Amino acid sequence: MKRMLFFLCVGLLFVNCKDDTKLTDTQELYKYVNDWVYQNMDALYYWNTKLPASQSTYENPNDYFKTLKYKDDRFSAIFESYQNILNELNGVSTSEIGFNFQLYKESSTNDNVLGIVLYLKPGTPAASLGIKRGDIFRKINGQQITMTNYSNLINYFSDSSASASVTFSTYQNGSFYDKAAVTLNKSANYQEDPIYLDTVYTVQNKKIGYLIYNFFTGDSGDKSMKYDLELNSTIEKFKQDNISELIIDLRYNHGGAMSSAINLASMLVPNLTSDKVFSYIEYNQNYTDYFNSADFKKQYNENPFINNFATNIVITNPNTQSYSIENVGNNLQRIFFLTSNGTASASEMVINGLKPFLPCVLIGDTTVGKNVGSTLVNDDQNTKNQWAILPIILKYFNTDHQSDFTDGFAPDFRVEDDYSYQLGDTREAMLGKAISRISGVQSSAAKSAPVNRMLWKSSIDFKPKRNGLVVRNKSIESYLNRNKK
Repeated sequence: MKRMLFFLCVGLLFVNCKDDTKLTDTQELYKYVNDWVYQNMDALYYWNTKLPASQSTYENPNDYFKTLKYKDDRFSAIFESYQNILNELNGVSTSEIGFNFQLYKESSTNDNVLGIVLYLKPGTPAASLGIKRGDIFRKINGQQITMTNYSNLINYFSDSSASASVTFSTYQNGSFYDKAAVTLNKSANYQEDPIYLDTVYTVQNKKIGYLIYNFFTGDSGDKSMKYDLELNSTIEKFKQDNISELIIDLRYNHGGAMSSAINLASMLVPNLTSDKVFSYIEYNQNYTDYFNSADFKKQYNENPFINNFATNIVITNPNTQSYSIENVGNNLQRIFFLTSNGTASASEMVINGLKPFLPCVLIGDTTVGKNVGSTLVNDDQNTKNQWAILPIILKYFNTDHQSDFTDGFAPDFRVEDDYSYQLGDTREAMLGKAISRISGVQSSAAKSAPVNRMLWKSSIDFKPKRNGLVVRNKSIESYLNRNKK
């Protein structure tokens, strides 16, 4: 009896000690954030029936979020700063070095890493210094980039410092020769235009439209829809120039807003009408029940399970106005898409959505394979919680109910992204291949890459934005608001 009493007392002592343990402020916040995360994942997540049981935990939300993701989910993400990811999705960089890049292992015999410039950002100091696509850099702030330190060094490109020193190199006779280091001043709150280049080529009496489109967003966050309107004007110009062939360059496009994907596809589909189906949408049972409810149907005159092609672009700032979609689809017999292993999501949605209506010829590399979409969720009821989640909430299908490209869209013509020529130069490998398919005339062969490259990372890997198809409309908004009550 005494022994049992002793054990009981010890047990109570441990319980009391545990109850008296005071959590730190950080642990208290993490516990709240994790509870908030689980609540939203349970309500919104496409695979919410696969979630583990809820538990109260004060581990880092990044680690906790990983335990919630379904095994087939490659794309849901969590972010420590809602404002930062929101800016990134709208093409706004707090601190912009001025170019996108690709990292490669320098050699199989050493741990050095080299960077190659993909394209310059217009209006940045870097763009005015003569740096160009294909330039090689090997040092940042005087330090050789290696497999060990590359992440820390690349961070200097986007941290709060005003500038970064970059050492560019030439490659001759099997060796690298460093140039003098260049100090690059960063652009604060840089707003990148998703339309990088648009032009019309005349080849063999054919007018060929060419558009480099680097991400999907309607505007920089001000609801002006200025980027979608600019895209509309570009298509109008193609139409006025009477193009008969079109090349859409999505090799550096990792996705973005579904609304902009719908608008772009609407500008390209033949015989545009507002009742033509662009995509069908599948949600979890929570969404499905709500969208089918009498309450929802009484408030909203729309069908969240179908995206029709758009015939208008509506803006609400500074005033509510509507602009007719310019459409060039009836001029085209096919569309050429230039793709890479980073082409994802909204880009793939456009390709998948147009395939039933006209041939889509892909040139480049196999795409990512993202046939699902997300919505950005933040906590607007507790200012201490600045975290945000981007959970997968839907799967999309084209008008033929096709969505079978989780391995990506394989190119019809596999062409390596060669940096020997500038973007827009008809000798550039991927563009040249498309033009040769159109004209029947072989383009000038691209130069061989000056370095034996072993792909490692790209600049997109160091930004909070990942391969995204971000959905935000009245239907989604109404469900999110309902979930907060």
